[in-house]
Amino acid sequence: MKKSVLLFLAFLLLASSCRRGDNDPRLIVISFDGLRWSEVFGGADSAMLARPDYVKDRHAAEKYWRQTPAERREALLPFIWSYVPGHGYLVGNRWLGSRMDMANRMWFSYPGYNEMFCGFPDDERITSNKAEMNANTSVFEVANRDPRYAGRVAVYGSWTIIKYALNCERGAFPASTGYDKSVARHPSEAIRLVDEMLEGMPVVWPRDRYDAFTYAYAKETLRSDHPKVMYISFCETDAWPHEKRYDRYLDAARKTDTFIRNIVETCESDPFYRGKTTYILLTDHGRGSGDDFKDHGSGAAGSGELFFAAFGKGIPALGEVENTPDYKGMQVAATISEILGLDFVPDNGVKQDAIHPEQ
Repeated sequence: MKKSVLLFLAFLLLASSCRRGDNDPRLIVISFDGLRWSEVFGGADSAMLARPDYVKDRHAAEKYWRQTPAERREALLPFIWSYVPGHGYLVGNRWLGSRMDMANRMWFSYPGYNEMFCGFPDDERITSNKAEMNANTSVFEVANRDPRYAGRVAVYGSWTIIKYALNCERGAFPASTGYDKSVARHPSEAIRLVDEMLEGMPVVWPRDRYDAFTYAYAKETLRSDHPKVMYISFCETDAWPHEKRYDRYLDAARKTDTFIRNIVETCESDPFYRGKTTYILLTDHGRGSGDDFKDHGSGAAGSGELFFAAFGKGIPALGEVENTPDYKGMQVAATISEILGLDFVPDNGVKQDAIHPEQ
């Protein structure tokens, strides 16, 4: 009898523990590499659409040009503009006095990812996009040390260097970037098929895979493994501008919007994520205008300008916010830390404030 009672109590304790675990926050962070805030808030740029050296698709204007900025942005990012304002907020419309900028002076990818996810700019050590492991600690690494999230953090990125910028090796969380195959612990038949397809795809960019593979891996891993924290990094909104293709840049933004819709719908139809998940959308840097559109960095004006959106659990439905403080990219790590209930202190010892446009 005593043994039966003890077993029953142990069962109740385990069930209680599982219920508590089920209430742990879930977070999905998604980045567009190099997407300008002006397209996010204003849609297609008429000056760029009119340039035959940047637009080869004769249907580009038909797909993306509309009479007003609101109509143009809805044509470009229909899910974001139909869903996010009612479930969260968007920061970075400089036309409405909402600003977000990089604190680093490099204004390109590796320094941007370091700033956002490690919580401070490191302009002395991070001055290139070289495939070198980041010495700084990211908020994802701290999450993976927390008992609530240990072994439940995953990263998928189209750009190879993401796993270096986050130092996934030291952080001991799985990452598939560039031409890496899936890191799902319980790979589905769909994931195995995507692995085969990736192996057979021609290499267009040596360090970038097509975003469709990153999307497929991320979506299937959410279904099979149920990570509590996932970072998904898309890159074609940066890769195509470097090829001087504004039309494909727009196509990439539109396609990524669809990927985001499908990821959110996948999560919100799954009891593990439904009503428990916060979503963050952002970019690592901006880019230039006119002849400088193909470039970013300190020599291309506008490259340090960012946007940020958050929606889902715990996020107030503020819509498109106006007249905000000048937020910095280094506040992203603090925002993630707050959502996950972590005590994250950047390696420089200076904590930043989380982003709170409602205050």
